[in-house]
Amino acid sequence: MLINNKLFTMKKIIIYIFITCYSVSFAQKKANGKIYIEHPAIEIVNQFNEAFVKGDLEKIKSLVADGFVWRNSTMRTKPGTLQQLLGRSNYLSKNVQNFEIKHYGGSYPDVFEYKKDGILDVSTYTWMTGYDKNTGLELNMPRHANFRMTSDGKKIAYVSIMDDQVLWNKGYDAYQTTKNGIIYKDHPYVSKVRLLIQAYETMDPEKIKSHYLPTARFYDVMNSVPFNKAKTLEEEFKDFSAYAEVLELVDIREFGYPDLLEYEGDGTVVISWWEMDFKNKKSGNTSTIFQHLVHHFNDEGEIYREEYYFNPAQLPK
Repeated sequence: MLINNKLFTMKKIIIYIFITCYSVSFAQKKANGKIYIEHPAIEIVNQFNEAFVKGDLEKIKSLVADGFVWRNSTMRTKPGTLQQLLGRSNYLSKNVQNFEIKHYGGSYPDVFEYKKDGILDVSTYTWMTGYDKNTGLELNMPRHANFRMTSDGKKIAYVSIMDDQVLWNKGYDAYQTTKNGIIYKDHPYVSKVRLLIQAYETMDPEKIKSHYLPTARFYDVMNSVPFNKAKTLEEEFKDFSAYAEVLELVDIREFGYPDLLEYEGDGTVVISWWEMDFKNKKSGNTSTIFQHLVHHFNDEGEIYREEYYFNPAQLPK
């Protein structure tokens, strides 16, 4: 009997805990408004975007409220004014070719009606495209915007825009003349490339490989699928040995002169151009190919990457 009483008491405790937890979890969910997929405010926002793209300044003015302001992610303290936005629309509409702001994929605008604060927001998930006709820079970026409407939902009071500020800055910089390093005609790294080419004339794989880091990567840009697929040092010279069985390298001549590019950011490369005479060992046929090389150097002056461009169809059959 005592055991049954204890079981009954335990059941009551478990039921009480369950009811309490259920009540608490239910109480934690409280609606604060509605989300609409169709709403008159969406049409106002669509008209605003269309007017912005076309540079229809009067239309924009008719769609916004007195005291309208806007922000992007760089405006930490002071918002932008209507005049600034009009100037932006005027410039972009006249200077960006194929300028569009459209929803992408399966996205669509949402309208958020906040009950507690009496706020009506329209959120759009668009993609902006076009290119600057003066610089050729492509402006291709996602653009998320939040439009806060007036209390009657008939005007736009505020816009917050999130887009690619790095790309915008690149667009502004494209109008400048900006130095990005130094070009050298003569340099110790240029000498290293010339010594590498001298090693190639020996057709000795081990001698050639000694000029590269063991971890070097090779990119045959014209003949790789995908084009940026890298080969290791061993993979590269396995292919080299296959060529050497069929072809004899008769001569290599420097075309013009190599350039060393020392970038202000990160990286030093030597670019060079070479004429190469080959002979097919079986047929005796000869041909000259043109090869462009790009060698990347680390801080210790070692070659850790090579890119080469040539047309294998020009090799003798």
